[in-house]
Amino acid sequence: MDNGSSRLWDEMLEEFRALGGTVENVRLGQGPLGRGLFVIDPGRPFLVRIPESLLVNVSDIVFENGVLKVAAGANVGARERKFYEDYYTHISWGGGGRREIERIFEQAAELPPELRHKLFAKYICGEWFYEPSPGLIQKGFIDSREIVFQDRKVMMPIIELANHGPICSYDDEDASLSLKGSAEDEITVQYASIDTLGMFVSWGFVAECDTAFSFALQGALGITSLHVGRHTVNTTMGIRPVPPTLTKIEDGVLGLNYLMLGNRRLPRLCRGNFRSVMHAAGYTDVDETFDRIRMLNQGHFLGLLGDLEELDGPMVRQLRRMARLQLLALTYCFGARVL
Repeated sequence: MDNGSSRLWDEMLEEFRALGGTVENVRLGQGPLGRGLFVIDPGRPFLVRIPESLLVNVSDIVFENGVLKVAAGANVGARERKFYEDYYTHISWGGGGRREIERIFEQAAELPPELRHKLFAKYICGEWFYEPSPGLIQKGFIDSREIVFQDRKVMMPIIELANHGPICSYDDEDASLSLKGSAEDEITVQYASIDTLGMFVSWGFVAECDTAFSFALQGALGITSLHVGRHTVNTTMGIRPVPPTLTKIEDGVLGLNYLMLGNRRLPRLCRGNFRSVMHAAGYTDVDETFDRIRMLNQGHFLGLLGDLEELDGPMVRQLRRMARLQLLALTYCFGARVL
């Protein structure tokens, strides 16, 4: 950062601390992942803690003439409101966050219209391939920086600057949200326990993941219709994968909230979870259905690679990498754990 930016950052941190926040051994900087949070001294632990009073509900965030504001009726103190609006104007939304989201939409807009339609309608790659507008860009910014805290969707100033990676996880104990741990250089945080497709849909970047989930589809289990969803918010308990939930939707149609198809650490658990859930519901011969779902997923991403074959550009390269990594994660499935 230049001297002006560094001074502004220091002023924001001073006010953040005055309002009950904690920032220890953390600086704002640039690295291979772009702008992010870094340790000042690798020999000491880092800590960023946001008190509950600064975890403002997403529903209380509005944009006025392109400027992020806290809504007039929000239950937020005057000083907290000013900090929020100054922070998002100078450091976050107005300090580079808006441009990051715009760049994703611009790269998507370079693709042929027919392919863009396929990407959001057939391949379900997210809103990045819609026709961009100020409202959609604002929504993309909020969606990529919100977090669920005590059943509320909230904004997370300072912490939202950390890039995705393995260094730490979000900690929501003691009525606060924090990042803490040790790092050699950049402070990264595991955004979510989802797959490569989910990372791209939610944040617009590609990251290798240990797990692959099925895309949403409809199939059959014998003569019974089966819908598989992608509700992948609570797929783990700690580091342990949670089996999917089987429900009856209507007219004999069954529904799975999600289905894990690949897991680098626990490859036998994918088929094992599917068998366990289906056997508990009275279905015994289910391996062929599981294999068909895997085949459909492989074909889905191979089809995407086929549609990208004659093209090039920043977004095409991102999509190719996303499809390749999703296919790689799908290979982490063999055998079956008995549950």
